[in-house]
Amino acid sequence: MLVKATQFASLEFVKTQDESYFELLRLARVSQVANDQACDLQNAINLLNQLPLFSKIHKRIIPLLNNKAHKLDIFNKLTPESQQLLTTITQQGVITELARKQQLMQIIEALSVHNIPLILLKGAAFSEVLYTSQAPRTSNDLDILIQKKHWQQAVAVIKTVMNYTVKPQPNVFGDLYELSFSPTNKIGAALDLHSSLTHPLLFTICEKQLWNNSVEHPSYKHELVRVLSPEHALIHQAIHAYKDMDFAKYNLVDAHEIISTQAPNINNTIEIAKTWGATVPLYVLLKNCSEVMHSNIDTGLLKRIKPRYITYKCIKKLVKSRFNQPTNNTKPLRYRVNQILGQFVFTSSVVKPLALQWLFLSSLFKQNLQRQ
Repeated sequence: MLVKATQFASLEFVKTQDESYFELLRLARVSQVANDQACDLQNAINLLNQLPLFSKIHKRIIPLLNNKAHKLDIFNKLTPESQQLLTTITQQGVITELARKQQLMQIIEALSVHNIPLILLKGAAFSEVLYTSQAPRTSNDLDILIQKKHWQQAVAVIKTVMNYTVKPQPNVFGDLYELSFSPTNKIGAALDLHSSLTHPLLFTICEKQLWNNSVEHPSYKHELVRVLSPEHALIHQAIHAYKDMDFAKYNLVDAHEIISTQAPNINNTIEIAKTWGATVPLYVLLKNCSEVMHSNIDTGLLKRIKPRYITYKCIKKLVKSRFNQPTNNTKPLRYRVNQILGQFVFTSSVVKPLALQWLFLSSLFKQNLQRQ
């Protein structure tokens, strides 16, 4: 069943969008919801015929929509423009995912020589787990997590197979917990190498717990190639959504599939999020999963972690703001204000954001001294 416009009008933690935007996210689901009614085929046809209007914003889920169109046996009933878009983007996605896998195999081989384990994150982790190689949820790059004790050695190893790249928007913190690399030739994929899931001052992430609960990636059959546990993967989705200040894009499809196919224990997920200080972003993500994707989430558990009234209102303002993301690759004052407010709201802490801002100011001061 495709959700009606009136249902989407009441969503609290999303920016204002055309109803079709959310319906396309629902249509892209691989795992169906048990209590969903049968999909209205004519409505699905009409919806997919609007896809050219959303081709940029929903590019990463187009192969999933193409797969759904064939699964529902409605592909030939779509307009030539929609058919062409679905086919072309899917073909491109399959090819780029193959290139990404080749690049990843090169990285794995280089690190395994030194017995360095890695955790695949986001799109790299979901490939051939939540999604198939013929209907991928595409991504821009590879994301890999390395233990801090292996960090320097891992960086040195990867520099032998890839080129270090200065970030397109370098900031004061620079390469504090994430380095970027590009392929040495035209074939391959960019890499973001992480020593932490996010800025280490904002959330209290236990590295030992993260690695002890990680599991071997099923398609690589290599004990050094790992993915986050379902509970940790879901919290990471929430933290990353907070970082982007967008809890309603392809990340909802990913989160829905984690919930539906990997069956994380939501109660345990909440308890872990509490120790990380990530309860607020987890609440927002799960609420959107429930309301937009109809994911199977106990509403009683959601009520348990519902933020207080003032925090709730602040979340709505921040998520819906026109200034919650950089504009034309610049970061105006309104964006900076929202960014700082968001740190206090989403971490549920006063100390952590203040520590981060102090580090920012002291690092900026040092940089200015070095330039003089």
